[in-house]
Amino acid sequence: MAEGRPLPDELRRPWHGASDRIEDPGVAAIRLHRVEVDALIAFRRTAAGSAEQARAWRRVATLREKRVALMPAEDAAKLPPLPPTPAGALSGWQRLRRRLGFGRR
Repeated sequence: MAEGRPLPDELRRPWHGASDRIEDPGVAAIRLHRVEVDALIAFRRTAAGSAEQARAWRRVATLREKRVALMPAEDAAKLPPLPPTPAGALSGWQRLRRRLGFGRR
């Protein structure tokens, strides 16, 4: 039976290394990308103009903000834009912050 000891380096499979590097920004960015894609799919499946769609968009925008913070600036600039903001997704203060360039884009 296998014991709870870690495998020696020569037996470790290279494709399983990401689970060993939780604090690595590259691994975290990949995981955030996966979650962002799932959130974007959920956003696109919601009814247009609904409160659920507004919540889904805010989740996509929050995940994108976290992901961009971990990426180099040149890679972050290459990301596709977020979908248009649905009605009711942002408060007046949030719309003003976006218009002035503070916070999420």
